Amino acid sequence: MPTGPRRFMTSDTPAATASLATIAPPPRIDVLLPSKERFGPANAGAISGVVLDQIRNSATPDCFRVVGTAVDKPFDNVTFHGLHPRHAWLHGGNIGLGAAYLHALRGTPAPDLIEVHSRCHVAAWLKAKRPDLRVALYLHNDPREMKGSRTVPERRKLLASMTAVICVSDYIRGCFLDGLVDAGKLADKVATVRNGATRWLQAPAPKKPMILLAGRMVPEKGILECAQAMAEVLKDHPGWEIVIAGARRFEDSAPGSYEGQIAEALAPLGPRARMTGFLPIERVRELQQEAAIIACPSIWHDPMPKAVLEALAAGSALLTTRRGGIPEVAEGRAHIVDTPDVESLTAALQRLVTDRPYREALQQSAWQDFPFAAERMAADADAIRARALALTPAS
Repeated sequence: MPTGPRRFMTSDTPAATASLATIAPPPRIDVLLPSKERFGPANAGAISGVVLDQIRNSATPDCFRVVGTAVDKPFDNVTFHGLHPRHAWLHGGNIGLGAAYLHALRGTPAPDLIEVHSRCHVAAWLKAKRPDLRVALYLHNDPREMKGSRTVPERRKLLASMTAVICVSDYIRGCFLDGLVDAGKLADKVATVRNGATRWLQAPAPKKPMILLAGRMVPEKGILECAQAMAEVLKDHPGWEIVIAGARRFEDSAPGSYEGQIAEALAPLGPRARMTGFLPIERVRELQQEAAIIACPSIWHDPMPKAVLEALAAGSALLTTRRGGIPEVAEGRAHIVDTPDVESLTAALQRLVTDRPYREALQQSAWQDFPFAAERMAADADAIRARALALTPAS
């Protein structure tokens, strides 16, 4: 069983500047992934990428163990415990993975904190099964659209039972607290840790007349609308090319009907428009550092897309939309479209392609004003975890 409140080495350390490194003995934190995540370089999803960046950039990486569905080759230099969901045919993959995790904990010392990523019903289920455990919830998406947190009573119950609720943007924090006007002091448990990105370049790279879209090929990402806009703009600018990198999922898969619509929209541009399908992250990085313009044209309320952060990290001129948590990092650093439709995207792209001083000013701003390093994300998350451990006694 977990112990009581952890002891800090210095008694005058404020909670706001807490650190896992100041806790003795070092805490043990299990990070439970969604069952469909694959914690390995071949098929890692967005959540796995955030978890990997946090642990690798943490001052105390040895505190963490990632728990998820077994993979053939997990990421190196991170402790990973692969499991097979139990009775998934009955309970579903996520509860099945939670059941396998609790089964694996039998007869072993419990961790000091279990951090459940983006599965509200799993966090609630674990706490109900093992009230003695400290459970935190890490939200990557709108909880009002998730099983176990769609209603105000469900979120109120989660708020009362969770050790902490960590959100990837202020937008997601607001979603969780929506309707909880009576939360009072409990709302302090809900914190924002914005996603970060590793800047892999030491200096800005030379840019090519290329527009890049990198991400999942799904309608809510606005790629079709952007493709239609690009085809309209670039018909008059033969020196420019388009690269669209990604697939429906974070893996190599056959193109679907949505990709077919995108290809049809780009067909008039001929070989100047390429759709690569799924690419390894190293190849995506090469494209990001080369692209003069990177578009992240989300139609839905995207919580905190890593593609936006990576575009800024690459020093590219970013075209994005005023949706979800995007403005929290893009405001003043990107060209933001208020209405993500073909007409607005066409006007934005026309300016970015034809107005070189404006485009280069955005590139310079992206490079020089980048407070979203993965190291900062990791430190902020660790501070929230440390504060939660210090202030929350075990049951």
